[in-house]
Amino acid sequence: MKRTWLVSAIAILTLSILFTGCGKNSTDNSSPKENVTPKNTTESKETKDPEPVKKVKVRLSYWNKEDSVKTLLQLFKDKLPDVDVEYQFIDNKTYADVIKTQLAAGEGPDIIGGIIDANTVKTGYFEDLTERYASKYYETGTSTVTFDNKLYGLPQASWFNGVFYNVELFTKYNLKIPTTLDEYFQVADVLKKNGIKPQAIGLKNPNVAGQSFLGLALNDFIGTEEGKKWNNDFGKGNAKIADALEPALTTWTEYLKRGVFTKDMLGLEEEQAIDEFTSGKAAMFQAGPWYMETFKQKAPNMKIDMFPNLGTKGGPGWMVGGPGVSFGLNAKSEVKDAAYKVLDLLSTPEGQYAYWADNKGGSSFLKGVTFEMPAEYNGAQEAFKEGNVMFPVNNWGVAFAAFTDLGKGIQELIAGIKTPHQVLEAVDKKATELLEKSK
Repeated sequence: MKRTWLVSAIAILTLSILFTGCGKNSTDNSSPKENVTPKNTTESKETKDPEPVKKVKVRLSYWNKEDSVKTLLQLFKDKLPDVDVEYQFIDNKTYADVIKTQLAAGEGPDIIGGIIDANTVKTGYFEDLTERYASKYYETGTSTVTFDNKLYGLPQASWFNGVFYNVELFTKYNLKIPTTLDEYFQVADVLKKNGIKPQAIGLKNPNVAGQSFLGLALNDFIGTEEGKKWNNDFGKGNAKIADALEPALTTWTEYLKRGVFTKDMLGLEEEQAIDEFTSGKAAMFQAGPWYMETFKQKAPNMKIDMFPNLGTKGGPGWMVGGPGVSFGLNAKSEVKDAAYKVLDLLSTPEGQYAYWADNKGGSSFLKGVTFEMPAEYNGAQEAFKEGNVMFPVNNWGVAFAAFTDLGKGIQELIAGIKTPHQVLEAVDKKATELLEKSK
């Protein structure tokens, strides 16, 4: 009886030890792990959809249509998954007024193209970008957006305009590329006799009218050493535009006397002028790289080249141009961290190439970046080699806004309302008001 009890006790003790050992060592010595199911194993094995990335909206404004920055916007989308860059196009006829009104209300886009001048900087609209970006860009690009040694804008690829021409029409009528204004008018006469409008131009836009005149003025005066000195003095309030440019503006009226530009063109939008050029109704069109994509869309097989703006003296000619748009950061932006990510990407070779892709023809001001000039600008190479690319208004400082008055005055000249002297007198008056207001 005792033996039976002892055997039973030993069996019970042995089983107890086995179960106890199994409990203590289940992690290390248990049977295959699938037999041991922790409470959260099923949940950990489930395939979950990744959490959606929270995007911060950054608004970017500019006066060129979205086609001119579509590659850049795509780069932002690809490289900045946590940022949603919303592009805001505002026509350049109202751009400055619209943006300044928004900024005055403490609002406006986060990244702003243009309107960076001594007045808007003094008002506190733009963030100081010196420490983060100044060393990355050439001074030739940053000088127009630097005030009191502080940088407030990032200059993008340089812009320029010259005179695009339809190569096939010039070949058809055996026309030589003009090098002086007189030669240009000879070409225009041949075209008119053959039912072709010499040059399409959207004079409804005052800036277009102003740039047409500046192209001639650069050749005949502003591009000289004396002219460059005058231009800087004008921006400081120490010189008058009526004293210097009346001869050039009087010469410009030859476009009207020769019937190249007419009153009805005051109602012509640039888009309509582009249609005339790309359809072959007009042989020439003054503009720059920002319309090249539009040309190709409207007339894929059209052969285009460019010659520089002309004056009475001949020579390599001049391109109206200089640093393109500079992008500044709204000092009141509520998403500055995200906006800086956009500006950081813009300040890389990849960002510069993306901007240039839809604005081919210019050069980059970011150190270490060079672009290849497309074949459509072969005829303007002499002007580029001479460095004859200038937008005189960039040196006008706070008087920059007087350029719009110049364009409007030229519209009134075309309409027969004002004389060249009256146009320039009004610009002097506006420049004086702007300079006085900035003090």
